[in-house]
Amino acid sequence: MKQSAQQKDGNMPRGALTVVRELPFVEFIELLEFSHLRFDVSERGSTATLVGSQEWRRQIEDEAAQPGSVYVCTTLDALHHAVLAPEDAELKIDMPSKTRVRLRTLSRQRGRAALQPCVRVDLQALIRRVLVPSNAPAHLFDLVRHVVMTRLWVEVARVSSARI
Repeated sequence: MKQSAQQKDGNMPRGALTVVRELPFVEFIELLEFSHLRFDVSERGSTATLVGSQEWRRQIEDEAAQPGSVYVCTTLDALHHAVLAPEDAELKIDMPSKTRVRLRTLSRQRGRAALQPCVRVDLQALIRRVLVPSNAPAHLFDLVRHVVMTRLWVEVARVSSARI
C-alpha cells in the first residue's frame, strides 16, 4: 500500500488539520461494526482504475445536515494512518481546495471494482470525536452516544456551530 498527500495549507501542521465526514446513521453503525467506510459512488465516465473516493470537509454545515446523520471527526494525520487500502490498490489523499480533503483508492488491476467499494479502517486511530447535528432528535443523540461510548470512548456532542 502506498499513500501520498499534498498539503496546500502550509501554516498548519498536518496532524492539527481537523476533517469531518457526514455519514447516514446506518452507514455510521456499519463503520463501527465492520470497520469500513463506503466510497462515494463514482461516475460512469471515471477511469477504470478508480475503486472509489470520499470527500472529507474542513468544516461542518449544520444547516444542511440530514437529521439522521452523524459527523465523524478526525485529523488528516489520523486519516493517513487509519485507512487501510486493499492489497491490490493505492491510497491517495490530497486537498483539492482549502475546504476539502479527498481520499481515493486506485486499483492496480484494471476492471476489478467491488460491487460496494469500501475501505477498511482502524477505528481507534480514525475517530477522534463524533458530532450529531443540532436538528437531530434527542433519542438519536442518546443512541449514538451510547453506541460510541461502549466501543470507542471518544467524545460525542451536538454540533453547535459551523466551525469544528
